Amino acid sequence: MDLKFNPEPPEVMHIDMNSAFAMTEQQANPLLRGRPVGVTNRLNDYAICIAASYEAKALGIKLGTRNGEAKRIAPNFVMRESDSAKYQYVNKQIRQIFESYSPVTQMKSVDEGIIDFRGMRGLLKGRPLEDIGREIKQRVREEVGDYMTVNVGIAPNRWLAKVAAGFMKPDGLYVIDHTNVEAVYGFMDLVELPYIKQRWARRLGDVGIFTPLDFYRASERVLSKQVFRSVNGHHWYLKLRGYETEVEYGIRTVGRNYVLEHRTADPEELATLFYKAAEKVSRRMRKNDLAARGLLLWLGYVREPSDGMRRGWGGPRGWHERKMYTAPVHRADQLYARAMDLFSRSPQGEIVSSLVMTAYGLEPVRSDQLYLWETEDARYDRIDATINAINDRYGEQRIVPASILRSKNPMADKIPFGTVRYFD
Repeated sequence: MDLKFNPEPPEVMHIDMNSAFAMTEQQANPLLRGRPVGVTNRLNDYAICIAASYEAKALGIKLGTRNGEAKRIAPNFVMRESDSAKYQYVNKQIRQIFESYSPVTQMKSVDEGIIDFRGMRGLLKGRPLEDIGREIKQRVREEVGDYMTVNVGIAPNRWLAKVAAGFMKPDGLYVIDHTNVEAVYGFMDLVELPYIKQRWARRLGDVGIFTPLDFYRASERVLSKQVFRSVNGHHWYLKLRGYETEVEYGIRTVGRNYVLEHRTADPEELATLFYKAAEKVSRRMRKNDLAARGLLLWLGYVREPSDGMRRGWGGPRGWHERKMYTAPVHRADQLYARAMDLFSRSPQGEIVSSLVMTAYGLEPVRSDQLYLWETEDARYDRIDATINAINDRYGEQRIVPASILRSKNPMADKIPFGTVRYFD
């Protein structure tokens, strides 16, 4: 039998900030308001737009547009270097607003979050969620900034609430429930659905599913056996009908990625950058009491690789290596040693333009082991803990190896698009 759409009232609210990073810059500097503004992670000759204001988007300036090209499109275009402290402040203010309405809240990223009112009707005191949504929009203007706007989506599950938050931008509010869900699916394209991109659209098209309405009306068997070929088909069948399928997992990876301000092939400079990345990854793991067995290192290159270079993830302009080690580690010096082990297998002489270091295979740090005599590792742990305590109080990298100070690449923290867990 076909499963009917979830008959429960829509009680999940998704709030999405409008052009969050560019709008934050416009809020901080009134002279930028009304002008096309872009944000880049590194303002240099290679700068590309990673976020754009609505004024910029209206002119065709979008993700990936280079600074020079944007200025040719709009001579009054302004590119700003991202400022993590501003976005962290905005994120904190938004989170406080959310938590004042329900204990079940989550920031999905810097610029979007969820308030789950399911089972919380007593907190609402009879108020409809649309009223609360409008109140949140007003509070954002009053408590975060008068130039800041958000979109609010309300639906029976998290995924549909995200769909609803995409309508009537900017500064919109929309509700999806059993009365209008088919109409909503009827005027959307497949690739407009969250998490459905071109590859999945092609897979759906192979079985005659060309629109969201086709997707909604497809049987569970078709989705599970022919399209997704896994339990994901069952999840999509439920999700499209307003039932909850999202499960929150713990931290599974901790990583850092950087575009280098000064591209280099110098092994000493690269070793310094690896230590910087290892130190930042280590600090993030330490704050969550985690250690890692696995490490991935990825390097992006300026020019095409030699014919003998492996071509895998990262495309033809990069190299990567990963390894799962026997023992979990959490200190920067340990992660650095493993990064250098991986780096020793890379092509030599290539000019590096970007790097990624990701720790995986995470597990809690073991602190219950007692030793009769202090081991060398235990001494290093005490030194590491002391250095981290000083850096926690006075700022990151206040105490670092001297070689780091000679580096030409600052590798400052930039926009954390995918997560906000490091803000806590």
